[in-house]
Amino acid sequence: MSYDKVITNENGEEFPYSESFDSESYYYKISIVLDDRDGELLISKWGSHIEFDDGSWLDYKIAPNELFPKQIKLTHDNILFYMQTILERESEAKLLTKQEVEKHYKNYLKQLNKF
Repeated sequence: MSYDKVITNENGEEFPYSESFDSESYYYKISIVLDDRDGELLISKWGSHIEFDDGSWLDYKIAPNELFPKQIKLTHDNILFYMQTILERESEAKLLTKQEVEKHYKNYLKQLNKF
């Protein structure tokens, strides 16, 4: 993934990221390391997950929209606060294996074809 921006926390740790927007939501892709595993944190208005290099996901049910209602864009402080929040609540996240992610994706594609 190509990142064109950097967020720096108060400890000086840097997180390369990219952002995009549409009429529905904001989308942030942030390069992170969690438990010695490289991954990419994807944040949208409705939720987030971490995609690890091995294809597994850590799915969070904490919607940024609940923490930052009516915002069309997150500030660096918002993003860092959200990152800290999901770290503190990691036990609430659901780990999906690569095989489970692929299965969900195939089911999603089947649902799209029904319309």
